[in-house]
Order: sequence, then C-alpha cells, then structure tokens
Amino acid sequence: MENWLFALQLGVIVVVAVLVIGWAVFALRSPRAGAEPVIRASFRELQKGWYQIHIAVTNRAPYSIVVEELKRVRPRSARLMAPVKQMSTREGEFQVWTHPTTDKATASIPLDLALGPHRAAEGTASRASGAHLTAWLFLPGDGDLPEVTLELATLDGAGHLRRHRFAARREAKC
Repeated sequence: MENWLFALQLGVIVVVAVLVIGWAVFALRSPRAGAEPVIRASFRELQKGWYQIHIAVTNRAPYSIVVEELKRVRPRSARLMAPVKQMSTREGEFQVWTHPTTDKATASIPLDLALGPHRAAEGTASRASGAHLTAWLFLPGDGDLPEVTLELATLDGAGHLRRHRFAARREAKC
C-alpha cells in the first residue's frame, strides 16, 4: 500500500513540475516574440529581365524592430539590387548602386531600417511603425515571372534575429 501512495505522490510532483516548466518557457518566450510584421509586396517589369519590387512592412510588435536585410529565395538565378551606400562629394550627394553585369552576385542586400513599436494598448499605431522599401531584381535569360519569394531579416527588441519569408506577386499589366 505504501508503494502505491509513493508512486502517486511522485506522479503528481512530476506533472506539476512539467506544467510549471512549460508555463515558464511560454511566459518567457511570449513577450519576446511579439506579433509578426505585416509584409505586402508586389513587383512590375521595367524592361526585359528588370523588375522593380515594392515592399510595405508594418511592425505589429509592442517594441521597435530593425530590418536588417532583404534576401531573394526564388528564383535562385535572379540578382537582387538596391542602393549600396550614400556618397557625398563636392558635386553633391548620390547613391552608389550594385550592377548585375559587373558586381559579384549576392543573394541579399543590407538594409538598415528601424520601425517603431505598435501601440496596441493605446489603440493606435505609430507612423514610424511602417515603412516602404524598393528593390530591383534582375533575371538573366528568358523568363516571365508571376511571383518571387523573398526573405526579410529583422532584429526584435531583445536583439533576436528573425526571418520572414513572403511572396511578391506581379502587378497586372495595364
């Protein structure tokens, strides 16, 4: 009889310990994760093989996030381009661009975009919680893209890197 009572007490202790550990993991992870950003993207063809991508990102988390980089996932043969850096000379300021025929092919472009927190408790969203990005995609060879898959890397309030995959669809031709 004593063995049965001991086994029951041990079982109750184990179940309570597992529940407490599970709750602690969930409680510590939830505030850090926040809400996923809303990403909307489309693209249009500029000329044969050249596409302009428009991306709108809205932060839904209660803390600010930093958009680190934009990466092309599919098609793999495409090259992603954007202004690399801002230059200042006596003649004025201008942007230096990557070029698909001369620069090394990369899968991603760096971004340094800070988005403010979403203030759900106040029932409003800050204007700084959203941003628009523009990038260019060069597709060597023939191909008519209906959709491309991209990935946006962000740093959350605690400095954790998160990757968000999304599809950009081609705008209807006018």
